[in-house]
Amino acid sequence: MRLIRLIAAVVCFWGAASFAAAQEHPDAAKENPRKVADAIIKEAGKHLGKPYLYGGNGPQSFDCTGFTCYVFNKFDYKLSRSSADQAHDGREIRGGIEKYQKGDIIIFGGRANKKSPGHVGIFIAADSLNKTFTFIHACNSGVTISHSDEPYYAQRFIGVRRILPDFPPEERAQRGHFNLLELLGGKTGAARDSVLNAVQERRLVLFPDGTWAFVGEDGKYTEPAGDRDFILNADGTWRSEEATSAEFYTVRAGDTIAKIARKFGVSVDSLLEMNGLTKKSVIRLGDRLRVR
Repeated sequence: MRLIRLIAAVVCFWGAASFAAAQEHPDAAKENPRKVADAIIKEAGKHLGKPYLYGGNGPQSFDCTGFTCYVFNKFDYKLSRSSADQAHDGREIRGGIEKYQKGDIIIFGGRANKKSPGHVGIFIAADSLNKTFTFIHACNSGVTISHSDEPYYAQRFIGVRRILPDFPPEERAQRGHFNLLELLGGKTGAARDSVLNAVQERRLVLFPDGTWAFVGEDGKYTEPAGDRDFILNADGTWRSEEATSAEFYTVRAGDTIAKIARKFGVSVDSLLEMNGLTKKSVIRLGDRLRVR
């Protein structure tokens, strides 16, 4: 996540992210794999903190494939019992993280052999730039949520298997744009989720999670090169600098904004500002929040 710093009198308001409640059973959602995937992650999240046990099939303790088998079996999807076999279940997903979808099985290499399947988890979500992702799994410390850029898992990532049907394409809402000088002039008709740089005529879009991208003439988004901070001046000029160091936290079951703020010794308002959230925003299991 790149930090956005708006200098002077510019204030951006972000829409609260919504999270539809997952269904407990898939029967009514068989034609909507997104809802089934939501239900799978919700079921998996119920077991956070339960201990690891080699050969554990649940529900009191699990090993990695015992956990995935138990969760998917709740929704009538039968997985193989070993990680080597789960590495061949479903179908292979090739390409970048943008190709993955919630509920995919993530395959990792084992401790002794990084290139041979030895561990599995369930994909939750990618970050906003599709560079890293969170997943839930049963490991030596128990059922937990981990991040793909943790060195142990980054070195052992092998691939992704899709068990559910592909999600149907989502309609991308048309984003409005406005001239920065209109905003500074107090005109209220401007859309609030993007800015048009008044001097360099480079169109930018600001996303609710604090990331940003250029918008080309064809309407396509292009991410900035490297990890950069975006500094917007009151006169409409802008510059970018090397990203500042930041610390992130992955949301766990039972977390609230207030609880996370207390944990890291920051104010609620500061935490909301760092992540482009409002007091009405909903945080979700597996979300990655900036805390420093």
